[in-house]
Amino acid sequence: MKSEKLPIIFIKQQWSNEELKLVEITIQESLSMRKQLWHDEIKKLSALQGRKAQEERVKKLNHWINNTSVQYYCLSSSESDFENNLIKVMYRKAPIKCTHQLITTVSQRPPFYSADVKIRSQLQALHWTPLPQPDEAQITFKIAFPRSCLTRSELFELVKRISNAYRWQYQYEWSHGMLLRIEAAKIAIIQHDPETLEISGRIDNAITDDNSDTVPMKSVWPYLSIALTAAIEYFDELSSQYIIRIIPFGNIFYAEKNALPRAFDLTQLLISNDFLKRVAYRDNGILHHLNLVQLFPELKPKTLAEIDEMKAKSNNSTGKEENESRNDPMFLPLPERSYTTGCGRRVSFGSVKCIPQPLQKIEPDVELDDMPNEKSKKTQYEIMVDNYVDLIMDETMRQIKIS
Repeated sequence: MKSEKLPIIFIKQQWSNEELKLVEITIQESLSMRKQLWHDEIKKLSALQGRKAQEERVKKLNHWINNTSVQYYCLSSSESDFENNLIKVMYRKAPIKCTHQLITTVSQRPPFYSADVKIRSQLQALHWTPLPQPDEAQITFKIAFPRSCLTRSELFELVKRISNAYRWQYQYEWSHGMLLRIEAAKIAIIQHDPETLEISGRIDNAITDDNSDTVPMKSVWPYLSIALTAAIEYFDELSSQYIIRIIPFGNIFYAEKNALPRAFDLTQLLISNDFLKRVAYRDNGILHHLNLVQLFPELKPKTLAEIDEMKAKSNNSTGKEENESRNDPMFLPLPERSYTTGCGRRVSFGSVKCIPQPLQKIEPDVELDDMPNEKSKKTQYEIMVDNYVDLIMDETMRQIKIS
């Protein structure tokens, strides 16, 4: 099912005509700049026609150019119909059917953003450093969202999807991502800022098995591919627009000694691998080459879609069925709130805070799909949305200083 970006809602005590015009101009300028960015990329790729990666990327860029829009609302909190206007937006953009999960979310969600987070003091060691150690190999996909962002609720949904995509041996979630482990491979999903997400696969060369000790990424790609594919599928559902760069960390990925890690545009790297069978670049006038045997040890992907073919076969059919309710696209995320200071434990890449465990599935008293009375369904729905709007209004009033 296709997800849809929620509209941007600007809330101010009162709007002037000049302020409304400024919002409109700012949004249109941002959209124009992003469109120009995609036009420039198409022009850069035009000299590489005939390659699958080029065709794949240009098709996506043209789709984004032709479907770039932002729906937004400017609401005045001082107006008497503010709550009704907010509810109308929710009715229009929220799903027609709300699940029991929304009820429990509104009424029973653990106080994730409150001081009660301090009870989660026994945090497990993450075993993840900002950069790999000399004896580790790592491939990072750096995903940027120009003139846009990945919201906190979208990050949580992505973490949930990747978590459910495979039966991982170990997983740990915190406020800005997730760490997974399967055998010797570690997979990390980290959001450094709203516009940037990194998906990394890492392995310690010293603990790889006999079949992959000379080509360690053989043990990583099947699982890194799972995470990347789940992310791309989700971003496409949201109609998010993004740029992907790939960064190989480790001497094994570079033919020349003492080469520094470098970020490559993924499309251009795939084209070079397809057309020239090599990837070369200059750094301070010195020509360097990637070691493609180490970077792509088995399948040599020519497109982003072909990276999906590198993923491990799912061993998680049972787990998937158990977690269908967690993947329900009808779920409405709670409004984002600022974190309390002093919670969690400091690590090298930020403050660690636990993501609350998903609520156990509770069978609803009434199956909404089977209700013959449309009026009853609507009443149930209105109650849920009203509760949700109350939460938004509560948080809005906390953030707005009323003079």
